[in-house]
Amino acid sequence: MKKKLILFLIAGAALISGCENQATETPDDPGGDCTPQFPDMNVTYNNYVKGILDKYCISCHHAGNSAGPGDFGSYNGAKAYTTGNVFFARVIQDGADMPQGNAPLPKAVRDSLDVWIKNCAPLN
Repeated sequence: MKKKLILFLIAGAALISGCENQATETPDDPGGDCTPQFPDMNVTYNNYVKGILDKYCISCHHAGNSAGPGDFGSYNGAKAYTTGNVFFARVIQDGADMPQGNAPLPKAVRDSLDVWIKNCAPLN
């Protein structure tokens, strides 16, 4: 009986921790000054990032009853998550857990998203 109780508690803890990734993160304050770190690299929302977000992210991160936080269907919605470490930790770094339930984004895609953010997330 004691073993069943311990297994039940472990299973419950695993279930609860598994649901933690239904992220409740909010973006860091998107304000502030930014100096592009790679000014010669032309990675913008319109010429690259929107296509990546539409392909990999929008199914969960959209307006309305979204499975994930944020609305990545618009520039402003995506840009709100570019400051601080939320996007980097969840999407860009090696071992990131997004897109959830799928393989991580290819390294080249993650690197390009990192350049976009480090260049102050330009629209055009």
